[in-house]
Amino acid sequence: MNALKILTISFIFLPILATGPGPAAAEDSSKSGWEKVQLRGGNTLQGKVIKKTDTDIFLDVGYTILRIPRASIDLITAIVESGDPASAKAGSPSGPKADSIFFTSQRDAGTIEEKAREVAEAVVQVLCLSKSGSGFIINRKEGYVVTNYHVIEQERDISLMIYVKEKKGLRKEKVSDVRIVAFNPFFDLALLKIENPQKIPLRETYLGDYGRVKIGDPVFAIGNPLGLDRTVSDGIVSNRSRALGGKLSIQTTAAINPGNSGGPLFNNRGEVIGVTSSKIMGGESLGFAIPVHYVKDFLRNRAAFAFDKDNPNTGFRYLKPPPKKLKDKKKK
Repeated sequence: MNALKILTISFIFLPILATGPGPAAAEDSSKSGWEKVQLRGGNTLQGKVIKKTDTDIFLDVGYTILRIPRASIDLITAIVESGDPASAKAGSPSGPKADSIFFTSQRDAGTIEEKAREVAEAVVQVLCLSKSGSGFIINRKEGYVVTNYHVIEQERDISLMIYVKEKKGLRKEKVSDVRIVAFNPFFDLALLKIENPQKIPLRETYLGDYGRVKIGDPVFAIGNPLGLDRTVSDGIVSNRSRALGGKLSIQTTAAINPGNSGGPLFNNRGEVIGVTSSKIMGGESLGFAIPVHYVKDFLRNRAAFAFDKDNPNTGFRYLKPPPKKLKDKKKK
């Protein structure tokens, strides 16, 4: 029986436990069923995930078992061997694909607990002078964030509350260097940009496929309803194409309240399928989200909706000055 050995891999800077058969066994083993673990630093590992905890992933790479903190992991995708019929199967997991300034990725389905943990950092709180809402990061390197137009309407002084994952949980970090890139009032969408994203360890979301959304699909929303940050609510897709205000909306039973506006609606694979935007007041479980295909079109054509700082309808919002007292008027 091989003794346990302490190894160090420089690109994860963490101690790992080595055990199991030697390298020869790893060479003979098939990679079918293996998974690729993409680390935040850009490096990747391949192996079989044999155990998951709230803080770590244990990856069997054939001759060594690696303990990898979840905070160091960006994405886990399944590996399919070339020539395997499964690789041609529709909906098979695949790595991130760039499209304009956002990314798509077909991911494995999982529980809401697992998926909410995976995407938690990518959801932000949008803070304005007179209101607040939610948003989500779509490009961590460029610092792009999507939210609702009505969240930032007539506002210029905008900041974001970012949530950074650490060993003991999530740490709040307020970012004030934020500007408006584009907005579309009709579809109620806005694009923000963090000016110096490299200073903050951001996490991005992946946009899903509206064509795969079906009535009855499990979904969950993450946002900041009534200022209660990090709130998760779940439900199903009640209607995938509800006509509201001349455009289509996804109707969902997931709880949507003021403050959820601009936040993401996820499917059970952790992909964004909509932007939560409204609810019917006085009703129960009647929430609505802007379908993701509208979001993709908005982002691809963002130049057409570019923010104009000289537009008189946008800018800082000031309170009205107090009225003059009557006695002052009489003196004049």
